[in-house]
Amino acid sequence: MLVLGIAVLAEGGRSMTANNGELVLALGGGGARGLAHIGVLQVLAEQDIRVRAIAGTSVGAEIGAFVASGMPLSDMAALATSFDWKRTLQLFLPDLPAGGLVSGRNVMNFLNETIGNGLIENLALGYVALATDLETGEQVVLDRGPLVDAVRASISMPAVFAPHRFDGRYFVDGGVVNPVPFDVARERFGGPVLAVAVHSGARGFTRHDVPPARSRAWAENIRQLLQQPWIKPAESLRQWLEEQLLNHDNGHQVVPVWRARRVLDQVLAISQAQTVRLRSKLAAPDIMLTPDVDSIDSFEFYRGAEALAAGRAAAEEALPVIMNCVGR
Repeated sequence: MLVLGIAVLAEGGRSMTANNGELVLALGGGGARGLAHIGVLQVLAEQDIRVRAIAGTSVGAEIGAFVASGMPLSDMAALATSFDWKRTLQLFLPDLPAGGLVSGRNVMNFLNETIGNGLIENLALGYVALATDLETGEQVVLDRGPLVDAVRASISMPAVFAPHRFDGRYFVDGGVVNPVPFDVARERFGGPVLAVAVHSGARGFTRHDVPPARSRAWAENIRQLLQQPWIKPAESLRQWLEEQLLNHDNGHQVVPVWRARRVLDQVLAISQAQTVRLRSKLAAPDIMLTPDVDSIDSFEFYRGAEALAAGRAAAEEALPVIMNCVGR
């Protein structure tokens, strides 16, 4: 059943009622769109619906780590809405390591500052992060060891972040094999499972997506960035910025510019959407939320307020279904 971004996927007696009104969350990947997870968490907290475990992929693993490490929701929301475009760019400044555009040093520093040096096995909340073994192609469920390393492995977006070497293996983004890990959440922690899907294509595809409106100041900032010497060797980032600027200068035309990076992004989105559909047929979550974050690009972390609002809207709309799922 699909109702305005809410999918109730479990059938018959499959849906399980949690003890004491608790839920298991499966938080999906999607870059900046994943800030919507915080909005969902806010609504659950306001209704005193406890979360006993989280399985996360990519940004879902990061948000899940914030929760599992004890960060207050108010701090998460403040952090998510404090990023402007300059601070966002600082996290992704290209240093051109082997295997990617960004080494991830700045992101690791950010994670160490926000999460700390704790171990997964010492967390008060059940937690696993999903990553992909680059050499074998297998799904890896990271359930022990340093929390920061698990998150860094899970968010290693191919061709953007260099693969993360950890425990003798090279890891890339968990979204390559499992964009929304509801099956792992159920297998590891039971149910009921509430999944939140924010990957591109989670709500379907349209032939031409309308680019979001941009201000003149935003366009001028992009032009200044494109003049910087370090941007020239960063081909993927440069192409993405040029595409955003071109759409802005053309008055937000709906016809996309199919440059190499956008083609690759679209192919990955299609693949992820198909993967989620297939996994849903095998091990569906009890509830799937798909917040309306389609207009937010993966790297637009400065749009945190919009993403949080979308997550809140999806969770609030689904509240009757969620309450029934936890036995209230």
